[in-house]
Amino acid sequence: MLVVPVGFVSDHVEVLYDIDIEFKQYAEHKHLDLYRTESMNLSPLFIEALAALVWDRMI
Repeated sequence: MLVVPVGFVSDHVEVLYDIDIEFKQYAEHKHLDLYRTESMNLSPLFIEALAALVWDRMI
């Protein structure tokens, strides 16, 4: 059975707070550059891939 975790693939208040506020302050304190990748959110390709996984499991 294939299990695909889909948590933290969209903008989520916990992730946004942790990265954009907490880790940003930490990085600044340590003189580090911090970059956050874009979340997939409503990416058509991502939604299509999820739908395909669900469809394959249903039939």
